Amino acid sequence: MHWFILMLVCAVIGGLIGLKLKLPAGAMVGAMIGVAIFTVVTDQQVTPKWFKVAAQMVSGGYIGTTMTREGLAQMKRLAKAAAVLLAGMLTVNLLAGTVLYLTSPLDLCTALFATAPGGLTDMTIISDDMGADSPVVSVFQVCRMSAAILLFPQIIPRIGKVKPVGEKTAKKKKAKGPMTKEQYVNLFKTLLVAFVSGLLGYLSGISGGTMIFSVIGVAFTKIRFNVGYIPLNVKRGAQMLSGAFVGAKITIATVRMIISMWYNVLLMLVILVPACLCVGWLLLHKLMKIDLVASLFCAAPAGVSDMALIASDLGVEGPEVAVLQIIRMLGVIAFFPTVFKVILSFVG
Repeated sequence: MHWFILMLVCAVIGGLIGLKLKLPAGAMVGAMIGVAIFTVVTDQQVTPKWFKVAAQMVSGGYIGTTMTREGLAQMKRLAKAAAVLLAGMLTVNLLAGTVLYLTSPLDLCTALFATAPGGLTDMTIISDDMGADSPVVSVFQVCRMSAAILLFPQIIPRIGKVKPVGEKTAKKKKAKGPMTKEQYVNLFKTLLVAFVSGLLGYLSGISGGTMIFSVIGVAFTKIRFNVGYIPLNVKRGAQMLSGAFVGAKITIATVRMIISMWYNVLLMLVILVPACLCVGWLLLHKLMKIDLVASLFCAAPAGVSDMALIASDLGVEGPEVAVLQIIRMLGVIAFFPTVFKVILSFVG
């Protein structure tokens, strides 16, 4: 129990330092670094799975509060963009996987799954079923996800020429004084809807079901009953939980494997980061006419809830990031393993 409390302290301290330094997604990045240091130093992985589940529920609820009737109507145009995004991400995956295979001792199956832009748990489990080296896959996936959370919030504001709105929003909320009773009631109702609908999604067994159901549940109550309110501090709490969950994956074994294959990890990131930025800029922004900042976040190779929460710090409140990230995640799980299987059977 004391290890769990120490981990929470590291997550909160790291998150607060990240916010103090005014880093983009400072709460998440700071918590991730704080817990990663704690995990490496103590060799204790005490971050429970419900951390990530709770973060997905709250972040899904937060996204749901941004939904409007007009926004839902605009989502129809995202079907073609989703197909373009999946095609672009598959191309990037095959390119990075092939280069990793040719420049490392890894087999092709492991290399393809190691560079797949899906969820860490999903890719690790599926890769094991297909005969890949799942521990290696998990290490590369942790590096990919961690690098995306660290790098993309630094790169995207410079490309899109935007500034984080988190602190500005916080000052406005502070100027308005403490929350009213009505706001507390609305917050309670919103969180209740987010957790109940998220729990149904989690129990459904659908990949990404927790967040998908939370978004749908809160969006429905927001549009139908005007019940949808999650303040900035609650969103930051979810960011800290999500960051702590990712940081706990960076163990001593992870560090040792990264050190032994540092060149391959670095090469993967050198390919993935600019390639994903190109997918967002060229295919989604230029071709599909989606907002530049939203496009870059949609193509970011990290988790759905992570990118959606970080995007909201930069004022991207529309449905594009969440919807396209969810579709990308489901598409990667549903189609990419089949493509890998065809390729593996072809090359023997």
